[in-house]
Amino acid sequence: MAQSAQSIRNNRRSDVGSKRQRLGQVHNTVKQGLITPFVQLATKKGVSAYVGNGLNRWAAGCVSDNARPYCLALDKSEAGYHAVGEEDVLAKDIATVISHGLKVPVVSIPADEAKTNFGWLSIFAGVDLPASSARTQPVLGWLRMDPDSF
Repeated sequence: MAQSAQSIRNNRRSDVGSKRQRLGQVHNTVKQGLITPFVQLATKKGVSAYVGNGLNRWAAGCVSDNARPYCLALDKSEAGYHAVGEEDVLAKDIATVISHGLKVPVVSIPADEAKTNFGWLSIFAGVDLPASSARTQPVLGWLRMDPDSF
């Protein structure tokens, strides 16, 4: 993220236009971003897990709702928007929903065992990744759509 921010600052000094827009976990009715591999892992292991107390947060948004802020940002001179519709989704809540869907237990994994349990997903499993579109929505005139409307 720091490198992209620096690139934008450097480009402001030239004739090149740049924007940075952060996405949360992008999902639709077919694929749920990083949630899909977490479901696959829970199926394989027979448990749905989260790291520590599970209070780390993720942001998300439906793919059909995320294109609009990109288009709207092109007309703005500012850079740095968060195209997220669902904020502060707790890892423990994600694991719980997965456990109910698969009918497997939900368990907490200590942080020092995350790599062993989650493999490559451990990069994301215990990280707090909050994002808010509270600034993005009024600046761009964008209102996220209700996920139930898709």
